[in-house]
Amino acid sequence: MKLWLAAALGAVALAGCGGNDTSGGSAIGLAPADAIGYVELDSSLDSDQWQSVQALLDRFPSKPQLVAELDKQLSEEQLQWERDVDPALGETVAAIWLGKTEDDVVFATQPDDDAKFRALVDTIAEQSDEEYVIGEADGWTVVAEQRSTIDALRSGDGELADNDAYQAALDELPDERLAFGWVSERALPDTFPKVQFQWLAGAIEARDDGPAATFVERANTEAGANYTSRRIDEAPADALAFLSFDTKSLRAQTSALAPLANLLGVRVDQLVADIEGEGAFWILPGAGLPELTLVLSTSSPARTKQQLEELLEGAPLPIRIAVVDDQVVATTASSPTQALERAQGGTLADDEDFREAKSAAGMPDETGGFLYLDVADALPLLTLAEFAGVDIPEHVLENLRPIRSVVAWSQADGSTSAQTLFVHIQ
Repeated sequence: MKLWLAAALGAVALAGCGGNDTSGGSAIGLAPADAIGYVELDSSLDSDQWQSVQALLDRFPSKPQLVAELDKQLSEEQLQWERDVDPALGETVAAIWLGKTEDDVVFATQPDDDAKFRALVDTIAEQSDEEYVIGEADGWTVVAEQRSTIDALRSGDGELADNDAYQAALDELPDERLAFGWVSERALPDTFPKVQFQWLAGAIEARDDGPAATFVERANTEAGANYTSRRIDEAPADALAFLSFDTKSLRAQTSALAPLANLLGVRVDQLVADIEGEGAFWILPGAGLPELTLVLSTSSPARTKQQLEELLEGAPLPIRIAVVDDQVVATTASSPTQALERAQGGTLADDEDFREAKSAAGMPDETGGFLYLDVADALPLLTLAEFAGVDIPEHVLENLRPIRSVVAWSQADGSTSAQTLFVHIQ
C-alpha cells in the first residue's frame, strides 16, 4: 500500500513499544499456485526477530533521534502509531503478486481491530489520492486497488506453497527471518530483456550480534564454483579491507563492463580473458593515505601489465605496476615487491579480527568470492579525515563505533547462487 507503512512499523520497534496479541501466521496459503511474487513481513513486535532488532538498535546512540524522525513522518500523515497503526495490523503483513501491474497486488493481514484497519486504509487512500477495496479470504483481511484482483485471489487454483520453485527458494533462506520475498522470472515485464533465471528470493534476519541479508537466484545455467581462498595467506594481517574474487565469474560479466571500458578506452574483454584463478584486492593503513594493492594471476603477465597501465593512467594516486613471480601487482606502495612482502609480519588468514568476523558471519571456508571490511580498525582513520579537508560529523562517527566488521560472500550450488551480507555489531 505505502512503503512508509513499513517504516512506521520500524518506528514502533525502535521506540520499544509493545506488540499485539493476534494469533496470525503465514499468509502463503492465500497465494495461488500461479502467483508470480510473494513478500511477507513479521509484524509481531513481540517476536524473537523484533526483539533482536530492538537489542541491536539500542547499541546506537542516535536511536532516539531516529525514533523522533519516524514519529514525525507518521504525524505528517495525520497518524499515530499506538492510536492508528498498531491496532490495524496483525502478526503478519504480506503482499501477493498475481500479475505484472500494481493493480494485480493484494495485501493481507489479520488486524486486531477491523475498524482501525479500515480507518487506516481510508487515511492511506486519502493521502495518496487512490482508492482501495477491502475484502476477506480464508480468515485474512485483504486489500487491493481492484475488486477483480481480490476475486482472482479467491478463485486461484492450487497454492504457491506447493510450487516446487517456491519451496526450493524457501529451502535456501534462513529459518528465522524478519522478512522474506520470492519472485518468478514471469514477473518481469514483457519488454524487459530476456534474463536467464527461474526465480529470485531474499530474506532479512536479525541475529543477536548483527543483521544479515541473503539473496538467492536459481539460473538456467551453472552458477559457478566455490573455492578456498589462498590470497588470504598473502594479504597482510592488518588489512582494513580485503576482496577475493573468482576471475571466471568476472569473465561472465564482460558484457556489463564493456560500456565502462569503452569509455576509458580499454579492451576489457582481452584483459578479463587473460586473468585466471583467484584475484585479490586489499587496503592497508598507511602513514598518510591508505595503501591499495591489486594482485592478479594471468596467462599473459606482460600484456595484463600494459593494459592495467593504460586503465590506471591519470589515476589520482601514484600506482606502481609490475610482474612479481608471474603475477601482476598494482599498488600504491613504494614497490609491488614490497606490497607482497608486508604479509611476512602475519597474514590475514591468521588475524584474530578476521577470524572473529568470519565466525560471527558464519562464512564458510569455500565461497565464490568474499569481501571483508574491518570497520573497527578503519574508524580511527576517519577521525583524521579533517586533515584532508573532509568534515565528518561527530554523530556519524559515534554511530559507526558499534559496527565491528562487514562480511559479504557468495556461494554456488549447481544452478543456484546465494549472496550473504552480515554486519557485526558489538
